[in-house]
Amino acid sequence: MDCIEVSLPEAGRMATMDAMDIPGKITPSDLAGRQKSRWMLASTGLNGLLSIAKIGWGVYSGSTVVIADAVHSISDVLGALLILAAIRFSRHRSLRFPYGLHKVEDMAALGGALLVVIAAYEIARAVFFSGGARPPDNPLATMGFMAAILVAEGIFYVFERRAAACLHSPGLQSDVVNWLGDIGAGVVVIAGIGGHLLRIPFAQEIAVLIILFLILEGTWGVLKNAILSLLDASVESELYAKAKNLLLTTPEVEGVEGLRLRHAGSVLFADATIGIAAANFAHAHEVADRAQQRLQEAFPELENITLHYEPPFKPFKRRALLLTEEGSALATRFGMAQRIRFEDENREGVLVNTQTLNNPVPGAEKGRGIRLAAWLIAQGADEIHMRAGQLEPALEALLSAAGVTLVIDENPPLPPHAE
Repeated sequence: MDCIEVSLPEAGRMATMDAMDIPGKITPSDLAGRQKSRWMLASTGLNGLLSIAKIGWGVYSGSTVVIADAVHSISDVLGALLILAAIRFSRHRSLRFPYGLHKVEDMAALGGALLVVIAAYEIARAVFFSGGARPPDNPLATMGFMAAILVAEGIFYVFERRAAACLHSPGLQSDVVNWLGDIGAGVVVIAGIGGHLLRIPFAQEIAVLIILFLILEGTWGVLKNAILSLLDASVESELYAKAKNLLLTTPEVEGVEGLRLRHAGSVLFADATIGIAAANFAHAHEVADRAQQRLQEAFPELENITLHYEPPFKPFKRRALLLTEEGSALATRFGMAQRIRFEDENREGVLVNTQTLNNPVPGAEKGRGIRLAAWLIAQGADEIHMRAGQLEPALEALLSAAGVTLVIDENPPLPPHAE
């Protein structure tokens, strides 16, 4: 259980169970973070080796296109290092950052995507506005070299894309787009050299347009998700509906208010206030625990769940006025009230319903005050109004324990006739 907070008004305290307070416990988020770090280390290492190989071959063959592709790969290495650092630091928790630094991963994804956009611009500028590039001295060998590079990049791209989808990591998704950009740039290099050999008009320009479209399409998704996550607006309405339905269908949960979901990096945080008709703290905690478990099973990326308990949500406040037999004045003794007037008031303070009933407790029966109080509690009374008079301490304690407010009124507004 990652985190459950159950607020009990009658107990006046908060119970909290938090996985990060347990020394040495490894959370699913920690395991996912380690996997992401391994992937980014592999990505950075492979990209660095390929960049060195491209620079060496570009100098050897005299191909400015290959050298430009190497520079593009170096920008990807810098972006991967940025994302790797963000993933490493995102799991750090402290008193100042109790939820961790997962937003840093979104910031790194945003920065990495911007680097891809800049690299795409440089490719377009080199092809469309700089008069093309100098062909290599050994075009066939250069095409073979770039084909081998593309095979290595393509294999890594496929596997990292699967990992990014499984880990729900914006950082890895940004790196996947970087690899797509590398593959696109490699295809452009081969297409340009091949088109030069075959004298095909506009072959390189068409290839560049297609690849730039693919690069920018993938980059737009990363940019949008990173920005929305940083603004706490990345959770879709379908996810909200699913989470609320899971809480509402939990046995003994009677209402959900204030449900808040927010993404931070690859993790999700949930905060909600639920209505539970529980008689004591322990039972309410069990109900909240079941609700938390259902959310955790439905959303494995949940890092922290905070559930606040409140009594079941009522659309109105119910007052009970203890009246004399005539119904024109408040009774001075709790158990001796002859009639009870119920008034239901909505949240805007408008009276929506009234009802006057006879006292259901026989007048001659002993303990009628306690029995009347129990009946009023069962009727859902939030306030009980009477005039100053005798009140047993046990009766006052019962009302207080049930969360019912006793109001002493001297001259309350009453209807001239009972209903």
